[in-house]
Amino acid sequence: MSNPRKWRAKQRTTTPNSRQKRNGLFLDERPICQRCCQRASEHAHHDLPKGHPRRFDHQFMRALCEPCHIAIHQQVIVRIAVR
Repeated sequence: MSNPRKWRAKQRTTTPNSRQKRNGLFLDERPICQRCCQRASEHAHHDLPKGHPRRFDHQFMRALCEPCHIAIHQQVIVRIAVR
């Protein structure tokens, strides 16, 4: 996996697309990280894989701060590597 910090360093466009708007509304409803409950949420994490029909249902998403989002993705990579 590429470095998530580098990947998110710069937005591709100046106007938000529908995904950015949807995730922004989700984060507006949940201003605090749902993992550590200490920092402001910055990322909408999807628990379901890409292509799943219910991926964007709020019950399958989590609002996370950047350190928690990186930690979750690192845990996923470790689990895949161990198998």
